[in-house]
Amino acid sequence: MPFDIKTLEFHKIRQAIDGFAQTKRGKLLVAALNPLSAKAKETIEENLTETLEAKRYIEEGLEPSFGGIYDIRDAVKRAKIEGVLSIKELLDIKGILIATKRIKKELLRLSERLDETIGIERYSEALITLKDLHQSIDQIINDAGEIRDSASSELSRIRRALEINERNIKQALDQVLRKEAKKLTEQIITFRMNRYVVPVKISEKNNIKGTILDYSSSGETAYVEPESIRNLTSKKEALHAEENREIEKILYILTLQVKDDAEVILENANVLAHLDCLFAKARYAHKTESVKPILSNRIHLIKARHPLIDPSEVVANTITFDEDVKTMIITGSNTGGKTVTLKTLGLIAIMAQSGCLIPATQGSEIIAFDQIRADIGDEQSIEQSLSTFSSHMNNIVSILSTITANSLILLDELGSGTDPNEGASLAMSILEYLSNKSVYVMATTHYPELKAYAYTKPSIVNASVEFDKKTLKPTYRLLLRTPGESHALLIARRLGLNETIIEDAKKRVLTSETEVNELIENLKNESQKLDALLTENDSLRRRLEDELKDAKRIRKKMQDDAATLKDRIALENKREIDQLKTEAQGIIEALDQMKTKSFKEHEIAELKYRIRNLNTDQEIDEAEIAEHVLNAGDRVYVKKYNRYGELIEKQKNNQWVVQMGALRSVFKTTELSYAEDQSKKPVSKQSHQKSMPKKSVPSELDLRGMRAHEAEEAVIKYLDDCIVTDMPFASIIHGYGTLALRKMVKKLVSEHSGVQSHRDGKGNEGGQGVTIIYFK
Repeated sequence: MPFDIKTLEFHKIRQAIDGFAQTKRGKLLVAALNPLSAKAKETIEENLTETLEAKRYIEEGLEPSFGGIYDIRDAVKRAKIEGVLSIKELLDIKGILIATKRIKKELLRLSERLDETIGIERYSEALITLKDLHQSIDQIINDAGEIRDSASSELSRIRRALEINERNIKQALDQVLRKEAKKLTEQIITFRMNRYVVPVKISEKNNIKGTILDYSSSGETAYVEPESIRNLTSKKEALHAEENREIEKILYILTLQVKDDAEVILENANVLAHLDCLFAKARYAHKTESVKPILSNRIHLIKARHPLIDPSEVVANTITFDEDVKTMIITGSNTGGKTVTLKTLGLIAIMAQSGCLIPATQGSEIIAFDQIRADIGDEQSIEQSLSTFSSHMNNIVSILSTITANSLILLDELGSGTDPNEGASLAMSILEYLSNKSVYVMATTHYPELKAYAYTKPSIVNASVEFDKKTLKPTYRLLLRTPGESHALLIARRLGLNETIIEDAKKRVLTSETEVNELIENLKNESQKLDALLTENDSLRRRLEDELKDAKRIRKKMQDDAATLKDRIALENKREIDQLKTEAQGIIEALDQMKTKSFKEHEIAELKYRIRNLNTDQEIDEAEIAEHVLNAGDRVYVKKYNRYGELIEKQKNNQWVVQMGALRSVFKTTELSYAEDQSKKPVSKQSHQKSMPKKSVPSELDLRGMRAHEAEEAVIKYLDDCIVTDMPFASIIHGYGTLALRKMVKKLVSEHSGVQSHRDGKGNEGGQGVTIIYFK
């Protein structure tokens, strides 16, 4: 296999994710999780993005529920060949239908909250609800898994007959219990061979008419089916047989409905299983505080953690391959974390290519590899020890035979298990071979020759696991660009080895190794400086991320405050306008009470008009007007007639009754605009030239009581005044009488050049006693 899943323990990651899956099929998909090849890099990116989006649902508390979902594939396949489905199978299918409808809605909640597009919402569109099938199953099978009486008229008839038969049996048995009480061992009714029986004393078994179906274990009681219920019991069995046949027919009809929707049901089930697996990965990522890696052309894992080590104990390390570096050689003391670092890199790479988020810090980068191979042989192995030289070589031979340029190779204790000189030489040759293949390699070793070898190759970098010389314990921190020491003599002294032996061993250490160790010491300062710069850079990056979050939060707060302020201003404006109208209405009522002979009716009406519109010259924010909801009593602008009116009453079909002077008519809402919206009011040339009309002309002329020649002069003058003041319409009240005034008015308005049309008033306008005139 191109990926050493067992060696790097990815199967344990799958087991951990499995604990978060809620459905059988979701667990099967988790068990099938495998890394994709680098050729499928786009798919890997899509899978990682989906997992990240699913994690956002969890962080927002909006993850969908996958309860009540069963594996219905076999049932649906059987329905496709018209094999009658059982009640349980149909209820399982109903569970899929319910889950489909529920999850389809739940997937849309995150984008509604965040007001942004979420990629995995496309699965909501892929889920198709089957309302008719759901209703059919629901109408036939109740939640307890029983066929409803109403499932068919025939079933309803059969069950009514069963109820009647059951009552007759009970009555007959009660009669036997009363009549034959002395012959019975107990006053009870029981069952034998699925038939009703009564317990009869053995001495009385021939004194009760019926059939003996069984005896008690003691032999003292005979269980007799009374003759009086034999036919009733047989009828009951026959009715049950009819019931079962009818239920079979009903289930067959439901099966045919499932057959018709089989492909949709199966596709829905596939989508739900995929989503369950996806959200299981997301839950695991949320628990392990994992992030989406950037798929790039380099390895740069920031504060990477081995996901299988206790979070309270694991040490996070930054694993970085600088530009042009393809090989990292890790040295250091035993049990210092070298092998864990190897496994961390390999496991994280496999997780990423399997669509799992990785336990590292945001901004981490990883390569999509063709192969991830590992030769790891220590006590941390899964099945066997690979510590012998031959075992190592078998693995390495297998790895070298299949590698590509885009491979990641992990080699633990390279060259160990044989003569140190030969082992070191062999290790350098293997690394040289891999380097020429441009393969990414991470290897661990104790050979000092490999440390020196690394400094001669620009594509190889040294690294080590830190060892605290004061406590003589490893810290498990990875030190980049710094080779390590085994510290065997220090550890031996700490463990109590004789000092004479230790001093003698120091003298026997090879000079070349001493030189290498001196080189190590000289390079440590440089490495520490670089590590400090990396730490500072990481701190700055986190600070920038925090500041960006604060900026977004402040921006959102400002937007919310602006919206709140706008609502408050609109409310205050409305309150002020309402107050002005209330005061004006009080003035109008006072004027009504003060009418005297010195006041003319049309002057009072004009005064009322001006008072009602005290606030019309005020500029109102367009956004406020656009949001205004029309109400009875509002002053509106009638676009059709270029004039103002007052809303009287709302009608059906979104229409309003509008009072314009003496004229009352019905208009659609689209033909009206709130009178405060001055921007919509057309401005005539005359209004540009004059700030207000020269004279006020009443909207109606009353001719009643006038003589014919007086009325004619009044009409001509009134018509001229209306045209001069650009009135859209007017009313002339002439009454009924002899109809002479009416005819005269009709003749004058018909001949006048400024009149566009005229008509009789409607019932609420005065009928034929009024003529309504519309001007050009």
